Amino acid sequence: MKKILIFTSCILLILLSVQFVQARDIFYYYNIELDYDKGNININSIEIEFSEKEIENNFGFYIVNLIDINGDNLNVSFFDIPNKILIDEINPETGEINSGGLRELDKVSFNIFIPYYENAKEIVIYNESLEEVARKDVGEYSKERVSVTTKVIEDTEKDSDEKEISTIDKEKSFMEKLSNYWWVLLVILLILIIVFVYLMLKKTPIQSKKYQHKRV
Repeated sequence: MKKILIFTSCILLILLSVQFVQARDIFYYYNIELDYDKGNININSIEIEFSEKEIENNFGFYIVNLIDINGDNLNVSFFDIPNKILIDEINPETGEINSGGLRELDKVSFNIFIPYYENAKEIVIYNESLEEVARKDVGEYSKERVSVTTKVIEDTEKDSDEKEISTIDKEKSFMEKLSNYWWVLLVILLILIIVFVYLMLKKTPIQSKKYQHKRV
């Protein structure tokens, strides 16, 4: 009986550990790859990614605005262009650093992240002067489009993107369902621990009496 209780308790502890891992918050983002070229910005690609922690962009005065099909703002985020680097110039004769400083690059590629919304329509980017520099339609990533990913689509690239979002939604739904029942496992575990402790306390006095009888 004791071995069974210990084994069952271990199994339940493992299940609870897995449950808490599965129930952790998952954050979904648009991963936007940008190309910067002397003040011009081009949206190279957009993907949907998830993370177990919140992602923040390097703060700057460039703005990325996410809007819905009605033109309403869903999210406004700020970011900076990572085109400034520190360099050291080495004297070829002595091999020592004789100068250096901050250098500004004319071209650079980088990624920014903004929260994912099921009803998003477009991503619009503004420069420091609040002038629009880039715009991209993200309607293909909306929940309405994801729901029909089981249909045959001639555009294989678009179909691949939609299936990726559909898989993410299913994983999120499964984890949400699991998080609703973790307390049942916890109650069962507590009951087993109480029974185990009760049996141990009940058994201890009997062993003590036997031991005293032998000494007499």
